[in-house]
Amino acid sequence: MKYLKTSILPIIILMAAIFSLYKYQESTSYDHPKLLPGEWMASQRMFPYNEIKQDVYIKEMKKAQEMALQTRDDNYEWEFVGPTNIGGRITDLEMPAGQSDILYVGAASGGIFKTTDAGSSWEQIFHNVPTISIGDLVIDPQNPEVLYAGTGEANSSSYSFLGSGIYKSTDAGASWTFSGLENSAYIGRLIVDHNDSERVYAAACGNLFTPSDDRGIYRSMDGGENWEQVLFVTDTTAAIDLVQDPSNADVLYAAFWERSRGLTYRHSHGKTTGIYKTIDGGDTWVELTDGLPNPLQDKGRLGLTISASNPNVLYAFYDLPDQEIGVYKTTDAGAQWQRVNDGALYGMGSSFAWYFGQIRVHPEDENKIFTLGQKSYRSDNGGQNWLGINESDIHVDHHAMCFDLNSGKTYMGNDGGLYSSTNNGNNWTKINNLPITQFYAYDVSETNQDFQVGGTQDNNSIRTLDGQADSWEAVLGGDGMYSRINQQNNNIAYAEYQWGNLYRSFSAMDYDPNYDNVAGAMSGDRNNWSAPLELTPGQNEIAYFGTHRVWRSINNGSSWSAISSDLTAGGSNYFYTLTCLAISSQNSDYIMTGSGDGMIHISTDYGSSWQNISEDLPTRWITDVVFDPIDENTIYATLSGFRWDEELPHVFKSTDLGENWEDISGNLPEIPINQLVVDPDDTQELIVGTDAGVFMTVDGGENWESISGNMPLVPIVALKLIPSTKDLYAASYGISTHKINLNDVNVGLQESVKVKSSFNIKWMNSNGQNYLFIENAASQNFSWSVYNEAGQLLQEKSLGTYDKGSHRVSLDGEFSNGTSFIIIKVSGETNSQSLKLVL
Repeated sequence: MKYLKTSILPIIILMAAIFSLYKYQESTSYDHPKLLPGEWMASQRMFPYNEIKQDVYIKEMKKAQEMALQTRDDNYEWEFVGPTNIGGRITDLEMPAGQSDILYVGAASGGIFKTTDAGSSWEQIFHNVPTISIGDLVIDPQNPEVLYAGTGEANSSSYSFLGSGIYKSTDAGASWTFSGLENSAYIGRLIVDHNDSERVYAAACGNLFTPSDDRGIYRSMDGGENWEQVLFVTDTTAAIDLVQDPSNADVLYAAFWERSRGLTYRHSHGKTTGIYKTIDGGDTWVELTDGLPNPLQDKGRLGLTISASNPNVLYAFYDLPDQEIGVYKTTDAGAQWQRVNDGALYGMGSSFAWYFGQIRVHPEDENKIFTLGQKSYRSDNGGQNWLGINESDIHVDHHAMCFDLNSGKTYMGNDGGLYSSTNNGNNWTKINNLPITQFYAYDVSETNQDFQVGGTQDNNSIRTLDGQADSWEAVLGGDGMYSRINQQNNNIAYAEYQWGNLYRSFSAMDYDPNYDNVAGAMSGDRNNWSAPLELTPGQNEIAYFGTHRVWRSINNGSSWSAISSDLTAGGSNYFYTLTCLAISSQNSDYIMTGSGDGMIHISTDYGSSWQNISEDLPTRWITDVVFDPIDENTIYATLSGFRWDEELPHVFKSTDLGENWEDISGNLPEIPINQLVVDPDDTQELIVGTDAGVFMTVDGGENWESISGNMPLVPIVALKLIPSTKDLYAASYGISTHKINLNDVNVGLQESVKVKSSFNIKWMNSNGQNYLFIENAASQNFSWSVYNEAGQLLQEKSLGTYDKGSHRVSLDGEFSNGTSFIIIKVSGETNSQSLKLVL
């Protein structure tokens, strides 16, 4: 029979008390402040409710998947931009026994990556599924071609993206089919029976945001076709870990963790946290208590590991109140336990140990154990003594570990990516080619696209100067937030870390740029976790920054003045802050703001007065506000959040500066929209970045198509369109950044065929004269558009009709304004191409 416990009410913990906590940590790339993870991403999606409706979430993510599959035949090929050398959060690592060249990496929000050459190259293999956040992976011990992927990151991070169940592959990850437990939300652990491949176990966490009975230990007796719940504790107690005795397949141990979360609270300790054991393959379970923390004591996240060399030895890792860590050991298969750590591990999970909770024992040595937290510790004598692993060459925040007995390597996965060690963690080498960076914000120089900047989750504000995927580097610490480049002078750029810590550089393109804090004037204000920053189009020396009000600088951030009162409802926490800003390119007197509590304000007199224009919009977190690039009276707004009882449009348009709003969400899935861009050459063309990829409309929002193409359904948090070249950049929260040229996108065509280039252009200098060469595959008409380094149009000219063949066009005498750096866009009848030239 099942062993049941009664449910207890969650204890509401107000998050306001922790916002001021501040802790320092080191990373291999940058010394930076480590703040308690904010609830920002979750708040966007929950506001104004205490939960996310899981059935709505799954339904709408499935719709996004269907829309992506409908257009994938159009072969929208996004080009990978980078970075590969920065890293991102890893949740699991798995290797087939005896195959050192093969490693699977589960990414928190980037799907599954596989290498077959020991990490020299990687392939994203988790496609054609509605959700790609990974909780756990498992390989069938008897057949390495069979894998299971449990979706939904179980770490309870700032926002752990919900999963949609378990998926199975029978061809080593080449293809996947749904295997069940759609409502499990987050999968903490999967086990394939080492004696019977048809018997599979899953530790299901259930929805973090609402009580449910869909959590507990599940068992399948037919290879994942059908599942039964074999252990349930309470509707707020997650099954978080599970291990199987390597010598007796009927013996398993399960870890349960009492947790819940709402808009303004996180409950991560409780009395129902505990360990259970079965000796009959899951038919019956008993709770283990002898020597473990008191059942009446509040206990946090719990991790388990079992020794392969001596299955009577297990270790349990407890997150206890007040940053205390407890490691418990049993040598008699769980009958009795004793605590084996002293104060050496205190604080290793910082104040958010719910983010970690992993413990591992070496397969060949029952006394060599590793604890994974913000920091990682090792014991070589069964827990009697502990030493911290070498932190000088590895990132912090550890979530995954596996051992390769053939090569002697230990692999570690953390927020910084993937690392390996050949000496049990005394030294680490970063495997620096995984494209799993989680961006928060992003910008590109419009005149030198090799110069890119971005803010990332736990991996700093970063940049590249040469556009190469492996050449990114940190320029400012912390969780990188808004990054902006002065498009008229690329040596000026901004970077920011959480809670409004804004920095500016006058040497942004130098080998060693210097960034100065310019947030002093705003530091006393109420700030969002990601405080918005925008530069005035064409006048980038005029910058705007949002706290609970708007600040302006007219001298590249050197000084600031407040130009508004509080533009929120005025509450005390970070819902009541500005989340986005916009300045019109047609009239710089027009300024617009959006806030976390669902308000949009506009000023048409350079900030002297403000009007609330959001009364007719749904009350949701405003993610983006946009001015039309042609019509100064037309504006757009996008929302986050999921529907409740009513339909929830996420994209709105107004042609009268917000007096009236029109829903232009069309057939979009009802999922959070993170950013919107308007094509300045055709304002009926709109592109949005969503929690499930990129969508585009060519009819002003009546009909939308997915243009995610070869990208999986990854959250897209930032878009950047280069008007002169039509290059569209998409920064993702999970698989770094990609780009596509809009001339290759055929949205709206009844029979869409990707247009192949019918001509090529190149530039040559011969005997002191400049020439443009057109290699033409078919007779067609040509024109060119010429832009300066600020992206301003200098000239449009018809070149006439050129027959098939090579044609030379002289550039000398064409430009008389002294411009030395230009972009020439040549347009034929089927496509366009661009060149950057220094004359």
